[in-house]
Amino acid sequence: MANTTVWLVVGLIIGLVIGVAIGYAVMPPKVITKTVTVTKYVNVTTPVTTTTTVSTAPFAVGAAGTLKFAFTDILNVMQSMYPGITIAPAMFKGSGEVAHTEATTQQFSVVASADTTTIPSVLFPNYTNYEIAFGITQMVIIVNLNTTAGQEVYQLWKQAQSYPPMSAQYNETWQEIWQIIALNSSTVVGVSNPFTDPSGYQAQCVVKLAGLAFFNNASYLYDAIYGNPSKYMMRNTEIDLLTLMASGQVDFILSAYESNAIPQTQTYHNTVFITLPPFINLGNLSYVNYYHQVSVTWTENGVTKTFACNPVVYTITIPFQAPNKQAAEYFLLLLYSPIGQKILEENGIQPIMPGIVYGNYSAVPNAIKPFVAPLSQYPQYASIFPSQG
Repeated sequence: MANTTVWLVVGLIIGLVIGVAIGYAVMPPKVITKTVTVTKYVNVTTPVTTTTTVSTAPFAVGAAGTLKFAFTDILNVMQSMYPGITIAPAMFKGSGEVAHTEATTQQFSVVASADTTTIPSVLFPNYTNYEIAFGITQMVIIVNLNTTAGQEVYQLWKQAQSYPPMSAQYNETWQEIWQIIALNSSTVVGVSNPFTDPSGYQAQCVVKLAGLAFFNNASYLYDAIYGNPSKYMMRNTEIDLLTLMASGQVDFILSAYESNAIPQTQTYHNTVFITLPPFINLGNLSYVNYYHQVSVTWTENGVTKTFACNPVVYTITIPFQAPNKQAAEYFLLLLYSPIGQKILEENGIQPIMPGIVYGNYSAVPNAIKPFVAPLSQYPQYASIFPSQG
């Protein structure tokens, strides 16, 4: 990561470009504004002073917990570029919890989810009417190397990397891996709640796809884990599961994305993450039809929901009642800037460019439209979004 000075200089350069792009944007109604003078640098030696109108309303982000690391970096750049914007503490929780908080409080200027269904199901049509798919990550498994089972799985995984995909040795090795994770009575897995966080049902999708791919039975591994309450420990969001692993309560975390596994395994001693084959990791748009061979159903407190197994796509929206819509546009422009795209990649998120807009494309701010396109231009991806019928 570049040092603070370099980030600031580069950020100021990008800030000038963004300022020109949106300098004529219409301010949202009913927002108190003030005018401040900001000095931006075209290069190290030539300062250029511009006048930028900045809203005094606080700017708060509500986002999936696994976006914490990437979005915090982007917010830091944004703060250095626009010191006149008051950036309120962000909420990084399960996507469902974030969306329901927005529906209750209307406190966020930006809402982002780790799937394509949460924002439409919770916030359409009263709180927003579009979402932008801006990145994709993959499911991984975080492994506790302090346990014998964790060490065995990690060694087997390293062996699997040397075999041709779908060869007999490859398949047999993955069968051994899943037998230790799912069928060994002494191992415990950590998962998140499907009702509060997409990684909960996405982990279930991975388990079903692994059963289908390696045991020719989608229910085989799933029933072994989720049919046995002593086999798993569940929390509301995947970012809460590392504390269970650190205390030795779980051997494997199934509700994990590469986007959170990269920084978390650097922080937590003796943990690693293993990647999964593309046909089960929900991280490859080329396998959408294969992923759709399975779905998952979960019941909690008398409520039953069925979830489609889609790629792990991050989406974002600016709600109707965003307290600071102007700052929200700045944030999205930063997200699509070279700096923002690099930050996503460094955090295990592959940018989707142009972003794919589901819902009302005309509601997308004009400043953002050069970086996005309506879903109608990408009909091959229509099946990963909710039906518009």
